[in-house]
Formats: sequence, C-alpha cells, structure tokens
Amino acid sequence: MTMNYKTLLNATLLATLALFSGLLQAETFREGVDYEVLQQPGKVEIPGKIEVREFFSFSCPHCFRLEGFTSEWQPKQADDVNFIMTPAAMRKDWEPLAHAYYVAEALGKLDQIKPELFNAIHVKNEKIISQADLAGFFKRYEVSEDDFNKLFNSFSVRVKVRQASALAKTYRLRGVPALVVNGKYLVKSQSGRGFEDMLEVVDFLVNKERAASKVAAAQ
Repeated sequence: MTMNYKTLLNATLLATLALFSGLLQAETFREGVDYEVLQQPGKVEIPGKIEVREFFSFSCPHCFRLEGFTSEWQPKQADDVNFIMTPAAMRKDWEPLAHAYYVAEALGKLDQIKPELFNAIHVKNEKIISQADLAGFFKRYEVSEDDFNKLFNSFSVRVKVRQASALAKTYRLRGVPALVVNGKYLVKSQSGRGFEDMLEVVDFLVNKERAASKVAAAQ
C-alpha cells in the first residue's frame, strides 16, 4: 500500500510539474505577440508531418544570418518535422535568385550551392543578380551555361517559382525571412528578438501541433 501511495504521489507531482511547465511556456509565447494564426491556412507538403517552412531570398542579409541558425537547428529535429526552404520572389529582382534555387535543386547540388551562393553575395560582396550572373556562378560547380539556362527557363522551375510566390501571398507575408509552422502559424519577428529566439517559438509551435495530433489520434 505504501509503495502504491508513493507511486501515486510521484505521478501526481509529475503531472503537476508538466502542467506548470506547459502553462509557463504558454505564457512565454503568446498568440498575437510571438506568433500569428494565419487567416488562410495552407496545405503541408507531407501530410502527417509537422511542416516548418522558411520563406527567404538569397539577396536578404537577414536570411543569410538566419541560415547559420537553421543549419544547426534542422538536424536536431525529430522525424515528424519537415523543414522546407522556399525562395519567395516577393520582388521582381528576386525572381532570378528564386529560379537559381530550384535549378540547384534539380541538379542535385542544392546542399553545395545554397551556402556558397549566400556566401558569395553577403561575404564576398559579389554582384549576382541577373540570370547571366547566376549562369557564371553555376559554372564554378561544373554546370555549363547552356544547361543552366535550359533549367532556368524550364517549365518545372517556372512553376515552382510561381507556386512559392503564390504561397507567400496566401500567407500575406510582409517580408523575409518568415517562418511558418504547419501552414497555420507565422512566427513574428520583433525588434530585439534574435533568430535563436524565433526558433524557440518554432519549437513551441511544433510541440503544440504534436500535442494536438496526439489528442486527435486518441479520440
């Protein structure tokens, strides 16, 4: 009986601590302050996984800085989290760089080219803006100008760029970088808040979606 009482007491204490922890976290990250609930939710790419989508542009210095954080954050995520980068061509001059992202993806060279293109623009201060500039950049990675231009102008790449831009408009994004969790929540960027803080909000929202999924499955 004593053992059962202690077990029950421990279980009660653990439940109380878990509830307190959840309430504390809920107070720390608040709707309207730390994140917004999107008026028009979007579909996730892989149903059953919790999607974290980063909208970015290679020309954006803030996106370049965020890259250093997400590159460390991403490998630590559980298998139920799907991280996606989306080059949002929210301005006309961003379109060639959005095309370049999907060209690199089509070539299977995205992991190599993405950080190098960021680095070339923001560290080496290279002027890489136009299709011709990008063709010259891709030559460094054994991609001929002809092959680059064919992919750059291909139907599949043009469709992906249009879809990325359309999704950014659906979510009513005002700029980049922007982090959207599961097509439902937009993490708010605030003055004085660092990217590490924003990713903590992402973690909170991922856990929120994970808990909601478990509740739904149990019903």
